[in-house]
Amino acid sequence: MVGTDYFYKYYMKMAKVTSIGVVALLLFSVVFSFNIFIKGEQQFSYLASSLLSGKTYFLEMPGTWADSVEWGGKHYWPLGPFPAFLMMPFVWLFGKLGIFFSQGYLQPFIVVGVFYLVFNISQKFKYSKEDGVYWAYAFVFSSVFLNVAIAPWSWWFSQVITTLLLLLALNEYFGKRRHLVVGVYLSLVALTRLTAFLAVVFFVADILIVEKYKNSRIKNLTLLLFPCLIGLILLLLYNYVRFENFFEQGYSYQLLAHPSLQASRDIGLFSIKHLPANLYYFLLSTPTPLFKDSISKVMIFPYVKSTPWGMSIFITSPYMIYLFFVNNKDKLSLILLIASLIIALPIFLYYGIGFRQFGFRYSLDFFPLLFVLLLKNYKAKYKKVGMGLKVLVLFTSLTNLYFFTTIFD
Repeated sequence: MVGTDYFYKYYMKMAKVTSIGVVALLLFSVVFSFNIFIKGEQQFSYLASSLLSGKTYFLEMPGTWADSVEWGGKHYWPLGPFPAFLMMPFVWLFGKLGIFFSQGYLQPFIVVGVFYLVFNISQKFKYSKEDGVYWAYAFVFSSVFLNVAIAPWSWWFSQVITTLLLLLALNEYFGKRRHLVVGVYLSLVALTRLTAFLAVVFFVADILIVEKYKNSRIKNLTLLLFPCLIGLILLLLYNYVRFENFFEQGYSYQLLAHPSLQASRDIGLFSIKHLPANLYYFLLSTPTPLFKDSISKVMIFPYVKSTPWGMSIFITSPYMIYLFFVNNKDKLSLILLIASLIIALPIFLYYGIGFRQFGFRYSLDFFPLLFVLLLKNYKAKYKKVGMGLKVLVLFTSLTNLYFFTTIFD
């Protein structure tokens, strides 16, 4: 009888893991398919080709000049250069074979890496493997990350890489905690998305506040910040080579395709006036109703669609509401919250809300920190992932997938 009970419990446990695993595999197949077949807007692949030729500008038009910077008769890409550096060996190798190497050939594997890292971090908080799979699933499919994971467009590709690097740094922090390794990851973040680099505040604060580092703070700060300094210097040099200005990345001169973005930038690249709109789309924006026609108020199936300017985090990741019901008052929680706010501030003051998205995708610069905060404190209060959260995560992944399909409508 005891043996029967053991095998029954084991079977039920494996059935639960298998069920979420099957759904995850189905959604991964969607990610792989979209990435392989979507070919447009491959700026980093084209820039990698230029870098292989010793140039920092595009040698040919990468499908569109939208969001590029025209300077001195050349077109430059304002986003951080690390994704292009990452693409260089693949572009070189496939170029020898006469094949264009799309960002979509690499991005799905990075997404798998993100899934694994979230699972691995969950294990450091002593979650079961089943719960770890649910958390990894929640991050990849039940958040705005799904938006950038599906399509390999350059803006999205940059954020997928940034997310991977931030999770690598956090995984190292909650694991071996080698500050030099964390610093290397953060230096690459700086070379990808400078706003996300502000996550360095979390790691610096940890060294300064956590008592166990009292006798080695200078050493640990040096190990952490030295590679960060190298990354920032490389970025400054990259800017100077392109624009003869160490501090100009090109965002002030981007060729904008949408007139509303041009009007917003005319107010200021960063301005307190941009704060209300960014906060609205991050916290309050809801799906758009689908009406039968432009006159009546008769709604038609499926009744709602996403707005291309993004929707609230509580729609794309409703489980984040649990942050309000757990204890976030310990030192580690507070510095995670403070670091998230510091990263969020320039994003919320930036003129660009983001477009062609079902969620506020710029929040991915600080979402990994908030997600880890939830992982940590949910475990402390609830011990394991409850059935209600599991159902919510699964349901949200399906609605997010639907919302992604409607951002082009």
